[in-house]
Amino acid sequence: MPKSKNEDLQKKYLELQIIIEQISQIQQQINSLQNNIFELSNLMESISILKEIKKDAESFSSLGSNIFVKTKIQDANELFVNVGSNIFVVKDLEETKLLVSSQINRVDQVIRESEIKLNQLGEDGRLLESEIMEMTNK
Repeated sequence: MPKSKNEDLQKKYLELQIIIEQISQIQQQINSLQNNIFELSNLMESISILKEIKKDAESFSSLGSNIFVKTKIQDANELFVNVGSNIFVVKDLEETKLLVSSQINRVDQVIRESEIKLNQLGEDGRLLESEIMEMTNK
């Protein structure tokens, strides 16, 4: 095999490896985003359940790592939403549901865009594989 043809082949193999790595990264990102949507959907369900909770009802609040504290609900329609930098704003149930719904829609849009990119990379990879096969068969 002539030196330039061998260099071209090596270059195409490297390009293919880069595409394979990008595909893997995007697949991991999509999985993470799908988990995010699952968590947001569970949050939406929990917010919906709050409508039925009476004032002074006892509950458990998570402190993290499966540790809970007993709490008493003062107002189930008043939720404190962290808007960043530990700044909280008060929102009612419907406002909070709209906020979570908006987050779900944004994450879903990123998933769709990532899937488009994934499909394009897959097609690029198939074309590159085909070029490599042609080069090795000559």
